Amino acid sequence: MLLVVMINITQSQGKDDLYSNCSSLFNCGNIKGLSYPFWGGNRSSSCGHPALQLACEDNAASITISNVKYKVLGFYPNTKVLQIAREDFSTGICSPNFTNTTLDPVLFSMVNGYSNFTIIYGCSSVPTTTVPGQFSCNISGIASKNVYVLPGAMGPGSCLESVVVPISQALFTPLLNSSSFEKIVQQGFEVRLGVDPAACTGCANSNGVCGYDISKNTMACYCADGSLGLPTCPPSAAGGPQGQPGSKENEGTLDHPPPTFI
Repeated sequence: MLLVVMINITQSQGKDDLYSNCSSLFNCGNIKGLSYPFWGGNRSSSCGHPALQLACEDNAASITISNVKYKVLGFYPNTKVLQIAREDFSTGICSPNFTNTTLDPVLFSMVNGYSNFTIIYGCSSVPTTTVPGQFSCNISGIASKNVYVLPGAMGPGSCLESVVVPISQALFTPLLNSSSFEKIVQQGFEVRLGVDPAACTGCANSNGVCGYDISKNTMACYCADGSLGLPTCPPSAAGGPQGQPGSKENEGTLDHPPPTFI
């Protein structure tokens, strides 16, 4: 009998921990108040989608997508838009890791106004046709190798390397110099999350906390009384977590206007 009671207490504590842990918010630098579908920092893996782990280093938020690390520049919950920028371009366009920007179409869709461009490095000569964005970089220890930018996603051809990266269509012009192009790349691009927030809204409105059940590959609702497995919490489980979608205290905290480019 004592053993059964101890097991039940342990299981209850485990469920309560999920509610408590996922009630906490991700805060890092100017990125504040993020909850489901994200996890990371003080939020365990049960609190968000497996592919949406956030990290905080030197007071800067980041996310890794398809083995490429991005700075998190903003998140706009009303539109589910995440603004990110490749970290390898943070010190300039001549030091990428030569891995293309690849987005899982189930999780991310590029916001209108952005298109893929290919930066082609280490060319012995520039193509005879006029090409935009011609620069020079040290590639593989060789100085003054031609670098140029073309619209669309493609490989390096006869050149040494290439990187595909989304860029704002409105900001890109063929007459860009390397400094201006660096600024455009460093301002990043916007993607819309494919995670449906509707189920989480129902959970949050019942004073539950949204998390993720990896075994079922779906959102989970954690309740103050330790109950889980239901889409919403029963009235007796009301705990009033703060900072979840639908809660009054966090309402509007991240509702910033769309980012502007200077």
